[in-house]
Amino acid sequence: MMKNYFLLAASALTIFSASAAWDGTAQEWTNGDGTASNPYLIETEQHLAYFQEQVTGGRSFAGEYVRLANDLDMSADAGMKILPIGFFDEYVNADDPQGGLIDESKYFLGTFDGNFKTIDNIHIEYIATDFEAVGGTGLFACLDDGALVKNVILGSRSIVTGGELTAGLVGQMNGGTLQNSASLATIDSQSTFGTGGVVAVASTGKISGCYFGGSLTGNSDVGGIVGTAMYGVEIENCYNRGVVSAPNGMFVGGIVGSAYDSGTRIVNCYNIGEVISAETFLSSPQPIVGDAEYKVLVQNCYFLDNGSFSEASGVVKKSADEMKNEAMVTLLNAGDASAPWQADTKLLNDGYPVFAWQNDPIAAVQVAHKATLKVGAMNGTLYIYDMQAGEYVRVYSILGQLVYEGQSSTIAMSQSGVYVVEVNGRLTKVRI
Repeated sequence: MMKNYFLLAASALTIFSASAAWDGTAQEWTNGDGTASNPYLIETEQHLAYFQEQVTGGRSFAGEYVRLANDLDMSADAGMKILPIGFFDEYVNADDPQGGLIDESKYFLGTFDGNFKTIDNIHIEYIATDFEAVGGTGLFACLDDGALVKNVILGSRSIVTGGELTAGLVGQMNGGTLQNSASLATIDSQSTFGTGGVVAVASTGKISGCYFGGSLTGNSDVGGIVGTAMYGVEIENCYNRGVVSAPNGMFVGGIVGSAYDSGTRIVNCYNIGEVISAETFLSSPQPIVGDAEYKVLVQNCYFLDNGSFSEASGVVKKSADEMKNEAMVTLLNAGDASAPWQADTKLLNDGYPVFAWQNDPIAAVQVAHKATLKVGAMNGTLYIYDMQAGEYVRVYSILGQLVYEGQSSTIAMSQSGVYVVEVNGRLTKVRI
């Protein structure tokens, strides 16, 4: 059967690593049962390769939970490459074009918690050699309704090279949620449209609390967060500080390349990165959205005034001093009681606003409720007094490093200090 692909469009510093570099092999994980309280644990590079093989092979992980336990080094500097997790395969049968879209994609549909660990020195690559596949290139090839990907950090030594639908974290997003994540990768796309620092093409779903801080080169419909946004996707509380470039292309924006359709929202975002594209009568580089249909809501977005860009509806220029002021944080939070934006008191972002999860990763990994947990410490040993049989415990250093994960209520700690203890959503701090 001949396939005709129907591409819907209008045109940190790593503190330590608990694992060794990747040798190119895959190995099944040994901890976790896939439940919310006891997720499958990706503890080594081989486990990540196994996860990739499982999803690409057709296991969606719907209703299951996967968690990254350690920083990973995927040996790109030694020539190692890995395929995206999953495979995007949506097409029209050329022999029956009236039959509509056929979707044989291998979606990830579960919950993946990157735990703010860094996946680095990784080279993700998929470039179709013919027109028999699209694929989608990024850490995840594609997501659909039910998927939740959060707390993922793709490090600055990462490389992503692809054809159609290339981005740092997700190639094609047909639904689901991506939140509190960062792409610092170098991305080189051969895509004719839809290249993003975080997501290539987003068709519905929600993207929030994400930023791009790498370097991106594409052709048309190129954006620091999303290349092409449509069908009511929500993009909120995101920023770009990376370089977004399409020297010979069109529709290039600091946040989104092209945006279409009623319900599509781009709100509470800012751009301080460089945006490069051709200057034509059809298009010129834009600080927020390269090209937006009138139905799209662009609201409360800001950009660093470098003299190259003009304001537009919902898009306001600010000086560097204005953007580093506390008032800018208030503007971006826009009355949201959860205050996703904070001042950059730790100079993580050259003084520009950052996310709450960047300032406090321990708080970010906490679940919503904070029920009391009874713990004690004596002679270098941590005791958990009200832990029930079968419950799972995680212990974090004050810097957010996971130092213990298991089911023991008595834990020997190798170093003194302040730790955060979590048992099935109950949290407390303890000094050892």
